[in-house]
Amino acid sequence: MTKKERWIVFPAVVALLLIATAFDLRISQAVYGKNVFSTVFEILGEAPIQFLALFGAVTLMRFRSRKAKWVSGLLMVAYGILTAAFAAMFGFATINYVNENIAHELPIVVSLLTSLAGLALAILLARAVPKERAREAVTFAIIAIVYLVLIVIVMNSIKSVWGRLRMREMLDPVREFTPWYEIHFRGGFDNRFASFPSGHTMNAAGVILITLLPSVFAGLKGKETLLRVIAYSWAVVVGFSRVVAGAHFATDVLFGILLSYALFEGTRAIVTKIRSKKTNQSGKEAPVSVDHPIA
Repeated sequence: MTKKERWIVFPAVVALLLIATAFDLRISQAVYGKNVFSTVFEILGEAPIQFLALFGAVTLMRFRSRKAKWVSGLLMVAYGILTAAFAAMFGFATINYVNENIAHELPIVVSLLTSLAGLALAILLARAVPKERAREAVTFAIIAIVYLVLIVIVMNSIKSVWGRLRMREMLDPVREFTPWYEIHFRGGFDNRFASFPSGHTMNAAGVILITLLPSVFAGLKGKETLLRVIAYSWAVVVGFSRVVAGAHFATDVLFGILLSYALFEGTRAIVTKIRSKKTNQSGKEAPVSVDHPIA
């Protein structure tokens, strides 16, 4: 985000959060009703950031250091494990949502094929990165991976202690509803009590990563505004779909967006600073070999 953008986005989301706090239950009662719209975005909502992290892992493998064979080999194993993990996350998480919403029990081979399809696309995209953009691509990869890992850790840590009951799990919403700022320390990892914050929305907001891609792909230069519109629209649409599905309240969604963007800005700033400092200390960028295909 630009400085001006931050001064618009964060205050706007905070203001909406405060407003939604007063009308939280009424908003859910007005829109709740699981339908095709909410089902589609429950299945696809988290997939983009998972794919971007997968692309990041493959990119790290492509541009790994080859100063010594043992270093290259060690990094290949490490990045290979990372790639396999994100490919599995992409495929198995997506098909798991399909099973929960549509198919009930697709065979595991479907998840494997989805993982392989995501991996194949990530490899093609990584190989399309120009050699001269290696440093920018690696920076993007580190940001994407660290960001997704932070989302998973922070989101699940909060859910496990907050204990807010989901709208669709309530038998008597008026009696069972609790405001978002109350911590109940119930449920642990029980999915029924995982309303706050919205994990789907935190992951959907992670599509903000695409606004960094113009530094990697020259063809995206000049399209920054379009990428921002896509990123913010995805977060809003997925967030709204979660309220419609009864999986979350509006405050869960808005807090999720706020927290996700804060994690993004912090991750981007720290990684960029470290990478810049490393370049300044070395006096020049370390050469990166890209003669070998992605393993």
